[in-house]
Amino acid sequence: VRWPRSHTPLPCVLKPPPARGKHVTFEDEVVPLGRPSRRVPPTEEGEKSGAGSIPPGLAPRPHAVPDYVVKYPAIRSPRQWEGYKGIFQDQLAEYTELLGEVRAARRRLGELEAAMGRLPRHATRRTDLAFLEKQQRCEYLKKKLTHIKARIQEYDRDARESAVYF
Repeated sequence: VRWPRSHTPLPCVLKPPPARGKHVTFEDEVVPLGRPSRRVPPTEEGEKSGAGSIPPGLAPRPHAVPDYVVKYPAIRSPRQWEGYKGIFQDQLAEYTELLGEVRAARRRLGELEAAMGRLPRHATRRTDLAFLEKQQRCEYLKKKLTHIKARIQEYDRDARESAVYF
């Protein structure tokens, strides 16, 4: 399988949404039950420990590394390549479906906002949490699939460069 070298966005094929979408969770996406929280426990005075030692605004911000970067390191074997390829194919279908749903919802929201623009102003605005969740999942999958695809391309390139021809 040859993967294109460009880093263009993943393809999107719009299709009608299924009656009830099936969400597949892979074991690399499951949060362990015994995982410690990331909060710093407060001290007896109710402040975070070391709160006064670093001036506000100068404290380093933690850089969160996405889970897929850790769970999908560089490919070292053909078996690992096959595994990455399978995960990519499975999640590409989910991503494509979600992207179609998100684009359709954005289009509907644009139409509704245009219609609301013609009406008198309303002070309240409702946010659809299900839509936001789909949108976040879509962005996550796009980044994850791009990462996996890059790992597969790196392996293919290295395999071509190290091949011995007679």
